[in-house]
Amino acid sequence: MSDNAAARSSVMYLSVDMVSSKKLKTAYMQRNESWLPLFRDLFETFPLVFVGRVALRFDDEHEIPDYSVWKTLGDEIVFYAPVPDGRPRVLLLAAFHDAVEQFDARNRQMGGYGVKGCAWNVVLDGLNETIEIPEMGSAGGAAYTDVIGPDVDFGFVLSKHGRGGKTVVDQGLAGLVGRLGGPIGLGTIEHDRVDTPFRLESAANTFLLQTQP
Repeated sequence: MSDNAAARSSVMYLSVDMVSSKKLKTAYMQRNESWLPLFRDLFETFPLVFVGRVALRFDDEHEIPDYSVWKTLGDEIVFYAPVPDGRPRVLLLAAFHDAVEQFDARNRQMGGYGVKGCAWNVVLDGLNETIEIPEMGSAGGAAYTDVIGPDVDFGFVLSKHGRGGKTVVDQGLAGLVGRLGGPIGLGTIEHDRVDTPFRLESAANTFLLQTQP
């Protein structure tokens, strides 16, 4: 996705999930132990760690953009952030990456599971769009809204290329970090080139975030 595309109305998605969750489940089941506490720990603790890292990244609480949990899918939490392109977006991305690193390190020190992060940008340009579903609305009458399109689906392909304790991002967010990440100690390194079955281009470059001194 080009930097020009990222400048249009868009949504940033931030995903965190367990490393090798199927193996973890199998190991617990073979020991006749419940794996539910692992998932409960992820769902209850990671958002708190994320909130704490957001507070550390933003000097002024009034600059913190809106973000919320979009979906939980098995062992994955996906956050939705309709934040405009610019410094608040890169700060929120940095805070998310900080949280992934902290939560992964904390778990591994305790002998637990690792986590990996993923972030991608979805431009609301006609190929991707917001829809309203009145039947799923709240009791107050507000319709449920969601975003659909090939770039939304691409994020779930991208997340499979993550690494424990790291955050993988698409080309659009890598470009944003390249422009604005230096002063806040955030950079990227090239990662994989992945197939993109849901998009017009056949493959896309991916990048890993790096915290810099």
